[in-house]
Amino acid sequence: MRRLNWYSCVRLLYRIKDSLASITSHRHLWKTNRPLLVLLGGMVLLLALYTYLLLIIEEKYEERQKLMVAIRNMADASVLNNQRTLPMDEHKNGWSQTVGRAQQGAFTHQPTRDLSGLRHVNPISGRSDLAAKRSQTAVMEWQTPTCKPKQNVAFIKVHKAGSTTVQSVFLRYGYSHNLTVMLPGGKNPASFSWPNFPAPGDAYPVSGGVYNILTHHARYHPETIRARMPPDTARVAIMRHPLDHLKSMFNFIHLNTKYKLDPLNPIQMFLENVTDYAEIDSKFYDGRSPTRNFQSYVLGFDQRKDFGDEEVEQHFREIKTDVPFVMILEHLDESLIVLKRSMCWVMKDILYDWTARNYRRFYYKSSSLSQLAMENHRKWSSIDYALYEHYNRTLWEEVEKGGEDFASELEHFRTMNSNVNEHCRIDPKGRKSFSATRWSMAWTVDATFCKQLRQERFIWDWKLSMRQNEKIRREKLDT
Repeated sequence: MRRLNWYSCVRLLYRIKDSLASITSHRHLWKTNRPLLVLLGGMVLLLALYTYLLLIIEEKYEERQKLMVAIRNMADASVLNNQRTLPMDEHKNGWSQTVGRAQQGAFTHQPTRDLSGLRHVNPISGRSDLAAKRSQTAVMEWQTPTCKPKQNVAFIKVHKAGSTTVQSVFLRYGYSHNLTVMLPGGKNPASFSWPNFPAPGDAYPVSGGVYNILTHHARYHPETIRARMPPDTARVAIMRHPLDHLKSMFNFIHLNTKYKLDPLNPIQMFLENVTDYAEIDSKFYDGRSPTRNFQSYVLGFDQRKDFGDEEVEQHFREIKTDVPFVMILEHLDESLIVLKRSMCWVMKDILYDWTARNYRRFYYKSSSLSQLAMENHRKWSSIDYALYEHYNRTLWEEVEKGGEDFASELEHFRTMNSNVNEHCRIDPKGRKSFSATRWSMAWTVDATFCKQLRQERFIWDWKLSMRQNEKIRREKLDT
């Protein structure tokens, strides 16, 4: 018995010695490989955090949107009676121009607003939306279009022109129809080689090497579209009135602070001395200007030149041929109906979220400007004005060509978009059915559509990349 106890003690001592040796060896391993182990541990933690964010970010986004909607709806007199607050109404109508500039005749064929009830007056029929709805009679049944839907489109996304709202329409269409979307593969996940033209290798590869949809920020480059997209690709862009675009850019990049302008009316101070700030512009932005012909720059023009230059006018003629249709933010609903008809899409394809994307309020947004300031801006951004006026005119030519049928379809679209947005705000997880009409098939809004209607660009990018990468992996396994 005594020998057994002694033997057990010896074995215990040897085990302790072995354990100490093992610990010492691990400490030595830690000391000699500390940087590598710290790097590996950090990568594991970042991967875990990234995975966690991907799993919860969409849910958190929904909660944030619900809170924002709840705050916005506090001013609603009656949501169930389709009474909308002013910010939402402004967004639905494409952030319409101020009544002051409308009275000055800044736009041709611009719809005016019925200020007593915040309703549109249709430029074709001359009737308010509400009056049209009350007098509307039964419409014909939905008939399947004889044309074939176009699924290849290059959307030139112009900054601060409502392009993020329209981009979400194209992303939803691409995802729901299992199309291939060109996704940026460079340092900036939102653009292709911006502010330069797209470069080879700046997009994630896809099966077959051909893309159906381009909708991220990219300067218009016909060679890129021809090289990466099918020959029948439709080319579409969006613009807004140059003066409103200037105000939005000013607020977006805080130029009033950077230039130390008069806080009461920085735009007027800038435009009355625009040439004095041109040199500052160039220093800040490496020869580029965020205030001069910026929309034209996105469409491939040299923004330092003026309309009337031979090279500019040559490119202008090419753009009018290559991009026959440009959406106008101030007339967003009309633009979407023209898009729907030209692409042979259905009504639900062009529905959009009323929650303004990247929408910001600022105190000088509706400030009045002197005649000198407006004349200086027209000279400073002469290419932008020429493009805007051309495409605004062609839009209304299409609207007038559609006649009463276009006016009725427009009213139907606004009503449907209103009902869908209200439903997705009030009951985002429920269902709402729409009967077939002359302009749309019978369909049902469900939780999936409500989620997609409000989905942010980076969520779409993640979902599309996962699907497109999976397709490449399957093809590699098959070979």
